[in-house]
Amino acid sequence: MAKAIRANRITLIVGLVLVSAVAAAGQQTATSQPGDTNASEVRDSVSIIPGDILDIHVLNLPELDQLKTRVTDSGEVTLLLGGAVKIEGLTPGAAGQVIANAYMDRHILRNAHVNVTLEDESYSFHTVTVFGYVMGAPGGVGTNGVSIPLPSPRPLLTVLAIAGGLSDRASHTITIQRRDRSIKPFTAFIPNNPEEALANQPMIYPGDIVDVPRAGIVYILGDVGTPHGVVMQEDGKISLMQALSQAGSTLPNASLKSVMVFRKADGDYKQLSVNVGKIAKGKDPDIDLKAEDVIWVPFSFGKNVLVNIAGIVASLGSATASGVIIYH
Repeated sequence: MAKAIRANRITLIVGLVLVSAVAAAGQQTATSQPGDTNASEVRDSVSIIPGDILDIHVLNLPELDQLKTRVTDSGEVTLLLGGAVKIEGLTPGAAGQVIANAYMDRHILRNAHVNVTLEDESYSFHTVTVFGYVMGAPGGVGTNGVSIPLPSPRPLLTVLAIAGGLSDRASHTITIQRRDRSIKPFTAFIPNNPEEALANQPMIYPGDIVDVPRAGIVYILGDVGTPHGVVMQEDGKISLMQALSQAGSTLPNASLKSVMVFRKADGDYKQLSVNVGKIAKGKDPDIDLKAEDVIWVPFSFGKNVLVNIAGIVASLGSATASGVIIYH
């Protein structure tokens, strides 16, 4: 070991003469910290990201130590003699090996051993923000964000589980914003099929933002068992007959021939008349509903009475405000 140290020092003599005054001052104040090698398993598993502050220690060569070295936006650190080395995404242990290899590959050191540790202030960057309809948010129904420690990349489902899981009002279409804001946000869909959900989930990285929006809702009003807003939880889809079933089905006095679907389009509602009786008998196909559709099931004695969307929307707003409409 002594011979290796002496050989390393001889190799460094010429290089150290060329180091700038700032680097020289850094050499005078740098000290080794053996205690840093006793990091917990959690800290050892942390993936380095841009903005992290690192301590770099070269075994038996404190003149090459670098304290409070910032990882650049490109994921690199600049060594005193070895130039730039990319370490983004690596654990501290792996980063130490990469830096040691850089010193040896560039013929600066013959036998390098490097220890890399993260400063405590870096751990504030290693989080992911999940906001929207997750159970970890206050009440499990709002849009307040939840900040979760994320030392290393984890699958989306794992992150959502840590956030408390999806609430019963959550959409299964999740929006993800990477820490690198130059990357456009993208969506990930979580199907109800467990195998598909596990196979297609993206990885979430420290600094990412995960947005869980509210699922689409259709409103069932009129002569049904339980008028309310029905959450579109079946992979974001629901048919007219499924929605009516969740609303307690139609009552005996309902007019099945003149059920009306009001659908918002271009800022206004378009009216569609549907014969639910024929659908129930298999004579007509069921229809798929869209988020914010309003279904009105009239009473049989009022089937000839004109019902307009303005009155229905007014009734919908009144019922929601009074708590009559309950989301399921």
